[in-house]
This record gives sequence, structure tokens and C-alpha cells, in this order.
Amino acid sequence: MRADDDLEAPEPSPYLRRSKRVEVRRSAVRWRRILLFGALGSLVCAGALAAAAYTVRSYLTSSPRFLLQENFSIQGSEHVSRTQIERIFAADLGRSIFEMPLERRRFQLNVLPWVESAYVVRGWPDRVRVLVRERQPVAFVRLPGGMSLIDRQGVLMPLPMGGKFRFVVVSGITESQPVFERRRRIAFVLAVLQDFDRETPHRSGEISEIDVSNPEDAAITVSQEGSAVLVHLGNTHFLDRYKLFLDNVEGWRQQYGSVHSVDLQYEKQVIVKP
Repeated sequence: MRADDDLEAPEPSPYLRRSKRVEVRRSAVRWRRILLFGALGSLVCAGALAAAAYTVRSYLTSSPRFLLQENFSIQGSEHVSRTQIERIFAADLGRSIFEMPLERRRFQLNVLPWVESAYVVRGWPDRVRVLVRERQPVAFVRLPGGMSLIDRQGVLMPLPMGGKFRFVVVSGITESQPVFERRRRIAFVLAVLQDFDRETPHRSGEISEIDVSNPEDAAITVSQEGSAVLVHLGNTHFLDRYKLFLDNVEGWRQQYGSVHSVDLQYEKQVIVKP
């Protein structure tokens, strides 16, 4: 009987099973406490950081040390006046430079006709740096209200005070035209001038005005014998057609007495108007 009893497997104690389950529950409770304390610690840290950020922001926006008092450093501005630039920042005077809306001020600068691009940078502790790149004019434009300037992008610019420029005068470009159309027409003008200068001597200086009212015909005004002559050059071979005009203008004068305009835009056909 004892031998059989020894062969029998001992029954697992119910108390041991119960003790094991209690250990699992204690482990879960411990992890919950760790997560709870971690969350509370994160909230405390976040609150401390928020309070610190608020304190720093309050200091930067209220301290007299950072108030803007017309401390402007302006670079790259030749035809955009300092007054125009300072007027844009008028609302920021007496306020902290850290409250200045940089992107809005940059946008306002870029709206100025002479400004191609502009950047605004805060300077420590109460300065503002304004970097301006101005547009480069390439011609005068005759408008109903008077002369203006235009750049390669077709942007019209007012004549600056005291500015000295030597450009051809262009007609046929208006303020009401879309900028892409003005860009196309001024590119046409520049193509004419470039073609006139492809040989020596350069002859673009002999043109006083170019009319591109018809974007397929460059009508130039040149001076001959003290009088202005309108020469229609079409849309290609500008210099070659101009040299044809120079070679024959004297003969046309002898034939017609005077020459008011010459149309050379058609191949093997010349129309002379006395």
C-alpha cells in the first residue's frame, strides 16, 4: 500500500494556485501605479513648461528693451524711398519686435512697384533689417498719364525722383493689359534691340521709339535728315530690314520729296508714304 501510495502523483495544493493568482494581480496594480505617476509627472512637466513659455513670452512682448523705435537697417534700396518702407512698419513702432508679423510686412514690401523681392529680419534687441532687391527697368513706356518704366517681367514702375535712365520709348503697352501680355510685348521690344546690336556698329541707339501696338509688327521711329520716320519692320529680320531702309531712304526722298513712313514687313514689297 505504501508503494502504491508513493507512485500516486500528489494533488496540487489549492493554496498554491491561489497564491499565484494574487501575484499576477499585484503586478498589474504595480504597472497601473507606474503609468499613473508617469502621466501625472508628464502633466506637471507640461504645466511647468507652459508656465515658463508664458513667462518668457510676456517678457519678450512687454519689456521696453524690445520695443521698436525706428531702428531700421535698410539695404538694397535705391529707388524705393526710406519713407515708403518705414510707412509699412508704422503700426509696429512702440511695440515689441517679437509681435511684428514678418510675413505680412514682407508681403506689403513686395507690393511696392519697384520691389522685386524683400526680406524682413528681426535684429537683437530692438532692430529690424529690411533687405530689398529692386526691379531693373529696360525701357520707358508711354502711358496716357505720362512716362513710366518697365522691367523684363512686364511690371510697370513710376519714374523715381532724380533717376537718370537712357532707354528706348515704347508705345503699345498699357496698364490695362495683363502682366503676361506686357511681358510678351516687352520681350518683343528687347528682341528688336538685341538684333540691332548683333553687328558693329550697334544701331539700337538710333531708335527713339518702338510701337508694339501690333504685336506682330515692330514699328520703330528713327531720325533722318532732321525729321522722324516710322519704319515697320514686321516680326523678324529687324536689322536686315532696317539696313534696307538706310540703303534706299535717300532715293525715296528724291522720288517722293519726303518720307513719312516705310512699311518693310512684307517680303519683296515696300510701301512708302511721303
